[in-house]
Amino acid sequence: MGAFTVRLRGKALADVSRIRKWYIEIDPTLEERFVRSLNEVLDRIEAHPFAYRVLYGNTRRAMLDKFPYSVFYLIQDSRIVVLAMIHHKRNPELAKGIPE
Repeated sequence: MGAFTVRLRGKALADVSRIRKWYIEIDPTLEERFVRSLNEVLDRIEAHPFAYRVLYGNTRRAMLDKFPYSVFYLIQDSRIVVLAMIHHKRNPELAKGIPE
């Protein structure tokens, strides 16, 4: 198994931007903790992409620590493609509608 690279698609980037803005409005230190938690989960996904179970089709889900969000991603060859971030209160089946 070779090295994997993580890439965020446009929707995932927009999700991260929206979430960061929300946390900055509440407390800038909270936004910093969110970014740190996101980076940690992305590092875990990159190191062990098959550790997270398949949820829909080929889409896998990894949950952030201490924040109510999940990262939905695919493994394509040596790339990890992050499709979206979805809040835990939202229906995870929303990930089904994200084009691979």
